[in-house]
Amino acid sequence: MIGYRRTEGLIGEVRWAPDEMGDASESHRQTWSLTMQGGQAPMVRHGSEYMRSVRVMKNGRLGMATSRLDGWDDLQREARDALRHGVEVAMDVSDILGGRTMPIVSRWDPDWLSSIDATVRAVYEGLKGLSPDFRPVVTVTYHEDTVEMVTSRNGRTAWMRGYWELTAGGRQVDGTDFHGVSGARLSGHGIPDGQKLLDELQARFHWGRSHYVIQSGRYPVVFLPPVAMGLLNPVLARLSGPALVAGNSPWEDQQGLPVLSTAISVVSDATLPEGPRSGPFDDEGTPTATHTLIDKGVLKHFILDRDASRRLGHEPKGMGYRGTLNGPIQAAPANVTVTPGPSTWSELLRRFPGVLILNGWIGGRPTNPMRGDIAGNASDLYWVEKGEVMGRVKNAVVSVNAFDALREQLIDVGNDPQWIAQGMMQIAPGKVPPVLIDQVDVAVKQ
Repeated sequence: MIGYRRTEGLIGEVRWAPDEMGDASESHRQTWSLTMQGGQAPMVRHGSEYMRSVRVMKNGRLGMATSRLDGWDDLQREARDALRHGVEVAMDVSDILGGRTMPIVSRWDPDWLSSIDATVRAVYEGLKGLSPDFRPVVTVTYHEDTVEMVTSRNGRTAWMRGYWELTAGGRQVDGTDFHGVSGARLSGHGIPDGQKLLDELQARFHWGRSHYVIQSGRYPVVFLPPVAMGLLNPVLARLSGPALVAGNSPWEDQQGLPVLSTAISVVSDATLPEGPRSGPFDDEGTPTATHTLIDKGVLKHFILDRDASRRLGHEPKGMGYRGTLNGPIQAAPANVTVTPGPSTWSELLRRFPGVLILNGWIGGRPTNPMRGDIAGNASDLYWVEKGEVMGRVKNAVVSVNAFDALREQLIDVGNDPQWIAQGMMQIAPGKVPPVLIDQVDVAVKQ
């Protein structure tokens, strides 16, 4: 890669002083994708990014340095220099067994491109046929992260995480009316099912061809997986180890007590074959496992990285991850899963004579995660009567408190979970089903 000075095996030459601990890791992120977009030729792209990181712990402080260019000696010196103003920590480094535990040779096979092309073209043509004015875009991407790590305890290991992502959607502009639909599917086994995503997008597009006017009020709302995942962000914030250590979590003394509806179970699972973060280690080199965070509404475990674990007197749980390749490691789940409920899609829509479906909201994020208040402009909102979708609701703001919604207002949980990729507003990928929540505030501008 241009501008990257990479020397094979140099990571093994990192040396540690007797009075310090630390770890050094090299991450290699690769993506291969094929995109079809209206008015453009199909585009095949390959992206490759490297990052080196060194952490040094001494006298209760942490110094860290990351770079795409610097050699290991330079990085270690920079991390030691950072110790003078480093944050206070109680962390240590993992006892990694010697040897590599997973192959670190890329799994990418160029022969996959023919299958990728077939999937992209099929979904693209299906979306193109919705309307002459509809402008579709479809992408299939294979993501792959390889990490190699050494520690001051003479540990050495390497692991790989890889998954597929299919994203599709488009928009139609009719005067001042903007109608867009989009969706995504993830898979750890191969290219996701394009037909299933296409069917969903076609249905939502036809739902939105007609408009339906409702009055401001409180309504039952089916939160589809993309927005249901957003309701979990305040929950994960209250479970965060750093918030617990700082005394900022209202749940710090609630372990073993009910905090949400009995219909909700939340798990951090690094063992799922299709999970984007599945693997034998987290980004601190700690062995991973499955941890039930909330079991039928009862708080069981917090989200602890190595620092929070040691401060609280616990063994590390393997929940320390980087949000970005060059970002710091933070307390975060592996793959967040919500246990599916008993109800089918049709049953969710027929629980009430009238119900709304919400699939997207602009700005729908908590301003104060510990309080859990979320509000956003509904960009994908539909009205349903007696199980039949009547049309798209425009100019509506949906407001909810995540904790009230998942504790008192939750009516039902669907049985069809969907993977949601990690993004700017969430600290982990998740596999969540739709949820039906009653008495949701909807303000409509007439």
